Amino acid sequence: MTAPSWLQEEHALSLLTLVGAAEAGMREEIPVGAVIADPWGRILACAGNRCLNPVDPSGHAEMRALRLAAARVANFRLPLARIAISLEPCPMCLAALSMARLETIRFAATRLPDGMPCQDTPREHASASAMLLRDFFQPKRENENARQNQAQR
Repeated sequence: MTAPSWLQEEHALSLLTLVGAAEAGMREEIPVGAVIADPWGRILACAGNRCLNPVDPSGHAEMRALRLAAARVANFRLPLARIAISLEPCPMCLAALSMARLETIRFAATRLPDGMPCQDTPREHASASAMLLRDFFQPKRENENARQNQAQR
């Protein structure tokens, strides 16, 4: 039995968020990716975090994807579009997504420490997203701990 086409489409969108997240991680950005698709499944935008270069506090994957999708359709409202994100959106991004009036917002990993996935996200994508984040932050935490230990001596 094959999966329904909408499920295959959601799976593909979720995989694309991981591509955007991995690309951001390779640039030393926090590995988060976002993909926006129109109601017919066409990709309007795919983006990863880019806050460090150029220096942009609003360079989150969701914000960048919104800008690209809005430019592509020449409208800041995206009422029938949907977004897939590798990590639960922050308040800034959630507000922007609300302003764009997307129909659906899906994310893989939550911001909770245990990285539990959203209910409707394929488990392997949530795990992969959480792993990208864990692998990105672990060396940074280890370096910080080593620095703190050195300072205490």
